[in-house]
Amino acid sequence: MTRARQGEREAELAQLRSRAEEAEQALEAIRKGEVESLIIDGPDGPRIFSLEGASQSYRVLVEAMNEGAATLGEGGVILYCNACFACMLGAPLERVMGSSIHQHVPPRLGAAFEALLRRDLEAGVREEMALTGANGVEVPALVSLSAMVDEGRRILCLIATDLRQQRRSEALVEAEKALREADRRKNDFLAVLSHELRNPLAPIKNSLYILDRVPPGGDQATRARAVIDRQVAQLTRLVDDLLDVTRIARNKVALQLTPLDLDQVVRRTVEDHRSLFEGSRVHLSTAFAAGPVRVKADWARIAQVIGNLLANAAKFTDPGGSVLVSVERDPALGQAVLRVADTGAGMAPDTLERLFEPFAQADRTLDRSKGGLGLGLALVKGIVEMHGGEVSAHSAGPGRGAELVVRLPLDATAELPAGVAPAEARPRRRILVIEDNPDVASSLQEALALQGHQVDVAYDGPCGLRMARELRPEVALCDIGLPGMDGYAVARAFRADAALEGVFLVALTGYALPEDRSRATEAGFDRHVGKPPSIEELEALLGAVSYADPR
Repeated sequence: MTRARQGEREAELAQLRSRAEEAEQALEAIRKGEVESLIIDGPDGPRIFSLEGASQSYRVLVEAMNEGAATLGEGGVILYCNACFACMLGAPLERVMGSSIHQHVPPRLGAAFEALLRRDLEAGVREEMALTGANGVEVPALVSLSAMVDEGRRILCLIATDLRQQRRSEALVEAEKALREADRRKNDFLAVLSHELRNPLAPIKNSLYILDRVPPGGDQATRARAVIDRQVAQLTRLVDDLLDVTRIARNKVALQLTPLDLDQVVRRTVEDHRSLFEGSRVHLSTAFAAGPVRVKADWARIAQVIGNLLANAAKFTDPGGSVLVSVERDPALGQAVLRVADTGAGMAPDTLERLFEPFAQADRTLDRSKGGLGLGLALVKGIVEMHGGEVSAHSAGPGRGAELVVRLPLDATAELPAGVAPAEARPRRRILVIEDNPDVASSLQEALALQGHQVDVAYDGPCGLRMARELRPEVALCDIGLPGMDGYAVARAFRADAALEGVFLVALTGYALPEDRSRATEAGFDRHVGKPPSIEELEALLGAVSYADPR
């Protein structure tokens, strides 16, 4: 909130309080007989009112007020009120007078209002509370109560100052503050994204320059290829994280829930990431529960959670430090508990508060030595909560390490699947790639050919159909965003042709939301694979293909 807006808000509140005080003072002066007449501006100009009696003077005053005013008799009956009070309640004047003030106090505040009435009202009291309008909407108000005697009866004078305008102003200030913060975070994120995308592109470009100028198969060429492989993996991870955060935020992720032993998922994921810790010279140790820790979860997504936690621990732990990964059961809460504790950089309290927000960054230094988009832990939170679990972070402060804890519901009734049989030798396939991007098509053709497959390429849908009728492929890898005839139309044409209906169709596309998968299935595709595809993933898919040539 800017200082100017803060000052405006304080001025508005001060003005409201001042008006309420002036009204109370005028009432008190009239009650004591210190005022003989009132001059009130009306539509026809100033008018003078003679104050001959308490009742008349009170009515003249309250009708001229901008605050709501009412007199309360025995049991809280509203003996009289001005039009402003009725307007605050959103009810006709005749319906308000004669009703009980308790009807216009929210039930949740009934006890507090009764306590207010029991206080010493001779001196007057003032408190912020709420009144209930005729439509059930609560009206925030600054309520003042004082006691007076009129014709021998003790009555209560109530003055209510409507605070809705002030609250709207406060809400606008908070909304403006939130928008400014969102804009700042967006700008920070775009700056980080630019940095993180350019980082891999530079070594890729340099390595391609080297490959063009050194003998193939030499040490320099080998190192250059290794650099390209690492940096492409980094780019792929960045894009995947961006897409996953968006899908989770839009509730577009479909989990494949199966009975799992959390111990086994953690063991495999730890082994997959062990080289990361060895390269960083960080000691990695594990502690597992005795016996299976049964949960019902999506193996790939839980492995993603564990991988992100491990990568985070490795990133913020200096060489010589240590990371402990443990799995245990919490029978009292019926939860499986995964802990990843490190001796690394630790976190300040303000970092802990926003740790799981998308694009939150603990490393804000110019050199971006720790890297990343700040999406990993946001993904962890989203995936864990989709499984009905929770995630938390703990740290004693900067330089004192951190512990991240994931809790998932135990599933004691789940039967764990039997072990996977060893993979058999995979057959070689006749494959047709239908892809309009020449670089994508040719690189995929060469990669699959290196695995022993026979691969042909078509660069549009009609050409792909002609080649398919001529070559009779077992598998067609088809892009969706093709010019003219898109991939869905190609799939429908395949399924409508008796000579091609046995072809195993794979949608190879960047359109990877659940609705995109559903649409691909409806068009006739057998599988849906997001770009960029893993060659290992494609190999596993090709190994499972069954094809019957209709000839």
